[in-house]
Amino acid sequence: MVKTNVKVFVRTRPTAANFDGLKAQPDAGVITLKVPKSEDMGIINNQQENFTFKFDGILENVSQETMYTSTAHEVVDSLLSGINGTVFCYGQTGSGKTFTMSGDLRNYQHRGLIPRAIHHVFRQIDMRADKIYKVHVSYLEIYNDQLYDLLSDHPASNDALAILEDGPNGTYVRGLVTAQVGSEEEALAQYFAGEQGRSTAGHVLNSSSSRSHCVFTLHVEMRHSEAASERAVLSKLHLVDLAGSERTKKTAVSGVALKEAQFINKSLSFLEQTVNALSRRDAYVPFRQSKLTAVLRDALGGNCKTVMIANIWGEPRHMEETLSTLRFASRVKTLVTDVAVNESSDPSLLLRRYERQIKELKQELAMRDALSGRSRINYDDLSDAEVRELNSLCRRFLQGEADLEELPTDTLRRIKEGYKQMRNVFQAMRSELAEQIKAGASSTAAAVVQNGDSSADAGAGVGDVDTSGRGFQVGTAPAEARPSTREPTAQSPHRPGPMSLTSTASPTTGGVGYGGYSSGDDALAAGGTSGVMGSAERNAAFHRFKHEIDEGRALASIVKERSEQLRELKANIKEATASVNSAKASIDSLTSRLASKRAGTAGGGAPLAGGDDILDAEQHGLMAELKAAKAAYRQEFERLKEMRSFLEPSLQGVAEAKQNLVDEFNKWVGSPQGTFTLAQPADDDELDPGEAFERMQFERIVAADPESSAYHAAQRKTSTIRTSQAAFGGVKGAAVAMRKKEHEQAIAAGLARH
Repeated sequence: MVKTNVKVFVRTRPTAANFDGLKAQPDAGVITLKVPKSEDMGIINNQQENFTFKFDGILENVSQETMYTSTAHEVVDSLLSGINGTVFCYGQTGSGKTFTMSGDLRNYQHRGLIPRAIHHVFRQIDMRADKIYKVHVSYLEIYNDQLYDLLSDHPASNDALAILEDGPNGTYVRGLVTAQVGSEEEALAQYFAGEQGRSTAGHVLNSSSSRSHCVFTLHVEMRHSEAASERAVLSKLHLVDLAGSERTKKTAVSGVALKEAQFINKSLSFLEQTVNALSRRDAYVPFRQSKLTAVLRDALGGNCKTVMIANIWGEPRHMEETLSTLRFASRVKTLVTDVAVNESSDPSLLLRRYERQIKELKQELAMRDALSGRSRINYDDLSDAEVRELNSLCRRFLQGEADLEELPTDTLRRIKEGYKQMRNVFQAMRSELAEQIKAGASSTAAAVVQNGDSSADAGAGVGDVDTSGRGFQVGTAPAEARPSTREPTAQSPHRPGPMSLTSTASPTTGGVGYGGYSSGDDALAAGGTSGVMGSAERNAAFHRFKHEIDEGRALASIVKERSEQLRELKANIKEATASVNSAKASIDSLTSRLASKRAGTAGGGAPLAGGDDILDAEQHGLMAELKAAKAAYRQEFERLKEMRSFLEPSLQGVAEAKQNLVDEFNKWVGSPQGTFTLAQPADDDELDPGEAFERMQFERIVAADPESSAYHAAQRKTSTIRTSQAAFGGVKGAAVAMRKKEHEQAIAAGLARH
């Protein structure tokens, strides 16, 4: 993990007149605030007047684009590399927090950090064709310390939402909807739909004040294409729009709005207490005091790259709130977080990774054996039959019936199993010997008791106790115990003679495959990654590009031609692989037959003058067939190697052709012609005048700025959706009903208008 400080930026709200009490130095990152002394303190007044704060950046009268580049651009880049991020705005009500995060949804140039972050994420995904991304979004609202899901199909239920901690994965909200999105347009549509369910109300300082804290989260899952099912890097980006702190004497709220202000100030107070505890390095940090601090736990002191934007309203009447915001921001700047790449700890992914690694290692061992000329070796677990056979071999070795060369030395697994069986056999033989000695001693004692000293006349036996005190008697060995005087045979059954034939090592083992390459999926050509191609319009445009556009047809024909060549090459490799396997099986069969024949006639043939055995006609024929089979095997194996040498260039050629098709399609779809293709409906003749005008206006906007097509298309999709706040249950639904009743009473009293 890498420790990093929380970055803090200050953004000032533009004012109608300059205020001398607030001076900003953007180049130095310093802001100075002068607060006049209170006259109520009397003549002796030691109140501090001048306050100086230093931050990572001062943003004064800057555009939304400059704001995003300065604050959130780096965090989003880290998100795509597997690092969590959080960007949150803090400040008094009316200071511009919601404008910074969301912007003016009616003006594309004034869009906020959230739409720009979504655009940045999907643009980077399009450029990173070597990786596969999946993106999910969620939208959480904390209203009066209650959790609400703004993307849920049933917003009235909030009882299922709970904040939990999951060790390495950090804090998460159980039950929160995470919608998968395949394009920028889909993500923006989800965001715009969630925005309609937010709680807002008007007061003196802000006609559309946020009455809740909102957290929009981008969940990104990244996989490498060569190990797409095994290693996943997970990261998330929290974009937090906090409600503003309020002074009720300034906002003059009452009723429901007053209760909302109390909950807002309470949660922000708990947030400040948490930050103070973290800055003091306290042993206990009160993260669980409120829902807000629990959600922001990772952002304040966990695995996260965090940026805070302090929004201030630089007017004389708001000096106290401005000073409070700057003090809080200076304390947040002292916080340190631990940043690390988040890899998935899913056991199923780890299991698939380990299985693949074991398979690759076995293939490498088989290739090494083939290149070194070793015979077929089994690297899998030993079966019960093989274990029993190894146990029998160890027993014969300890009894002197097997030679040292017969013990397994081909694989480490068989060697270890051989040691294990050797120990088992030794322990069994030792137990058997102990039983035999015990049984022999018992029988000898019984015989002595029965026969008395009658055996003394027969002479002393071997091993009898010498009663004279000189030790054991040697005795006389029986005649059948004398070693045999026969000449040894010309050839031991365990040691082959000079003419013995052994199976020649083959240059490969077992079945030969061609590597399991696949020609890829046509979905890659349609968008680079499966995570991006979620839009039916884009798929339709890609189909039109391949079949109707001259350049697209030419590139598609190249892809098709190279794919056909690759399929033909794979078929030939498969055929050659079958031939090699058949030849190898024939070699093994002939070698086994020849060994059996040699073992059957090992002691019956008459030796020649030079010491070689005489081969019969059948053995000679088997040797000739074996030689021919080996020659055919080598020929097929060389042909297979030659064809496999062309496989990798063919795969690269297909991939290059597909990439060229994707690149040209992306260029074409970014042009006005391609953009209009995405926007055009199929039923052109059925458009009414209003729809035709809207479409014409959309085409004009997109022609001026092609990158805004997804933004405006998402707005068109969600413009007909109206999420009523009354649909939410619990405290939020009751507050909506009460606010409506208060408005009706104000109208009746003549204090408000319809």
